[in-house]
Amino acid sequence: MYISNWDEFQKAAEELYAGCPENTRYVTHFRRTDGELILKVTDDRSVIKFKTNQASDLKRFIQLNHNLMVQMQNKPSVGTEKKTSTEEVPVPVVVPAITSSGPQIPTVATASAGSKGKKGKKRK
Repeated sequence: MYISNWDEFQKAAEELYAGCPENTRYVTHFRRTDGELILKVTDDRSVIKFKTNQASDLKRFIQLNHNLMVQMQNKPSVGTEKKTSTEEVPVPVVVPAITSSGPQIPTVATASAGSKGKKGKKRK
């Protein structure tokens, strides 16, 4: 069933996920020809859909994605994090080595020149 009100859809989607997180799926589909965004949340017993072609609903869609992904990862949201202790965790700092010739930039090892790779043999 399609729900026409965004707030009702968001509430129903979050309740459906909270009721059965192992079996709930969240699918988004964009129909380019019609310019419609279709959101679907299902747990194999009930299906909730929302369809829109309004650009103003994009921010709501992004916020719902964020809320559901946070719940699916079982992590607290960035704005609701609580510190469990008063001590700070040290952050490692990478400082490049400076020599008389200037800062040294680390290089990444590459494949040897003799390997064929995807292109095959070199032509003469």
